[in-house]
Parts: sequence; structure tokens; C-alpha cells
Amino acid sequence: MKKHLALALPFFAAACSTPAPQLPKIAAPVPVITPNDTELLDWRDKPYTPGLWRYANRTASFGPAGIAPLLTMQCDAARRLIVISVSGATSSLTIRTSYAERSWPAQIGTDGRSVVSFAPADPALDQIAFSRGRFSISGPGLTEIDIPAWAEPARVVEDCRS
Repeated sequence: MKKHLALALPFFAAACSTPAPQLPKIAAPVPVITPNDTELLDWRDKPYTPGLWRYANRTASFGPAGIAPLLTMQCDAARRLIVISVSGATSSLTIRTSYAERSWPAQIGTDGRSVVSFAPADPALDQIAFSRGRFSISGPGLTEIDIPAWAEPARVVEDCRS
């Protein structure tokens, strides 16, 4: 019996001691990003441009509902090209992905949108489709578009490759 009491004594002592005082929890302040602050952020840390992806008839479009899309990716099956267009006129478009950043000369369409075309096998399309979480498109005089890398761009690429 003394043996059992000797083994239980530390547990009784622990049960009688007062618990350590709880430290107050202090929440870290939530950073507030203002429009000027986003210019200082790395492109991968900027908030997404408002909008959603939509897909129909071999075309993926991105932008807010109810207005012309900010970006479209279309499979032109007749010419075997994938055409990317953005709203606004510029001389070149820069596409940033988690793999690379490259610029292409852009043409201005009759609708005032800037356009670049790719062969369906172009590795830049795989970089867009498999970019980690996002990609971005920008050009001189255009507002940068930071886009979530959802399935719609990859679907356009697959449509044109088959």
C-alpha cells in the first residue's frame, strides 16, 4: 500500500497546485492594403483583379459580370491558334507566371483590344495553365490584371491541341 501511495503522491501534488496564469492573447493587426501599397507588392502577393472565369465555345473569359471581359483566351480552330486579348490598346503584353515572365508584341484589334496569338504547342500556354495559383498580364499604359489560374485557360489549350 505504501508503494502505491508513493507512486500516487506526485499526481496528488500536481492536482493541488495552481495552474499557470493564462497570458492574454494579442491579435496581430490586419494589414490594410491601399491602392498605392499594391504597387509596392510583388505580383504574386497582390490581390486578384475582381472577376470570375467563364467558359463557352472554346473561349475562356475573365472579368466582372455584366461588363466586357478584361481578358479572353480563345481557340481559333480554323487558324490553329490560341488568341489572348485584353481590354485596352498597347504595343506589347507581358505575361507573368510562376515559371517565367515574357513579353510579346501585341496588335490592336478593331475593337480596341490588344491581342497576341500562340501556336497551341507553345510552352507559354502550359506555363499559364500550370502556374501556381495565379498569373498576370500587363502592358505599357494598361492596368495589370492579376488572375487566378483556374481550369478555364487549360481547357482552351486542350481544345486547341486536340
